[in-house]
Amino acid sequence: MTVRRMFLSMTSLADSTHHAEYNAWHQLDHLPENLLQPGVVWGDRWVCTPDCAPYVVGRDRGAGHQYAIMYWFRAPVEESVARWTELNQTAVWWGRRPELDWTRRAPVGFFAPVKSYAAASALVAPDAIPLRPHRGVHLTISRLLDPGSSAAVMHMSDYDRARLPNLLALPGVAGAATYSFHSSAQGFGSAEIDDTDRGLLIRLLHLDGDPVETTERVLSVDPGWTSDTEQEQVLWAAPLRSITPHAWDWFAGTAT
Repeated sequence: MTVRRMFLSMTSLADSTHHAEYNAWHQLDHLPENLLQPGVVWGDRWVCTPDCAPYVVGRDRGAGHQYAIMYWFRAPVEESVARWTELNQTAVWWGRRPELDWTRRAPVGFFAPVKSYAAASALVAPDAIPLRPHRGVHLTISRLLDPGSSAAVMHMSDYDRARLPNLLALPGVAGAATYSFHSSAQGFGSAEIDDTDRGLLIRLLHLDGDPVETTERVLSVDPGWTSDTEQEQVLWAAPLRSITPHAWDWFAGTAT
């Protein structure tokens, strides 16, 4: 597997008038500089548009997250992450961090890849799915309550052998991946590791279809995809749209 680590952060804007400025900075400046780093396999960002918002569920659904940011890193991981983290500070010295005063960042942490999947319709290898153009994702952030138990093993086996294969057969689902918590967000948040973080699980569906329509299709086939179970608590889940350059007007006229 090319990817050895994944970073996830959620953001929102304290001032809704800055969405276009924020997206121009991130998509045309910050993201290209990050992708230039030799240790970064890929980076991507998605938006929870107003039509996606009604589908937000989970214990943290009131957090108001508007964007999800992911980066994938290759080995040697420690060096790759260190250089990537340093770039964020270097951008300050460049005078190219305009968003610091009006963004709210909620780093979730660094995650280890568990398994990647590709739908037969996508044709590419599972590891190529994040690099393949798509219309959006469905992201679920959850917590396994007892990740070292035999019950958790059976729970994850059900994902791998039944639930994910069923979803990959749906029109509009191009691929999927699961990630388990590895470490805190370091310079992006607290360096302390809460024991409950050790059970954090990311489930990501890459979508060729419209994210809202495909989410409805997913939930019709697997109604419990975003529901709590005895083994897993859903913290935040939602469909998110891919971001098209210069088409950043989803929140125009809204108040934060």
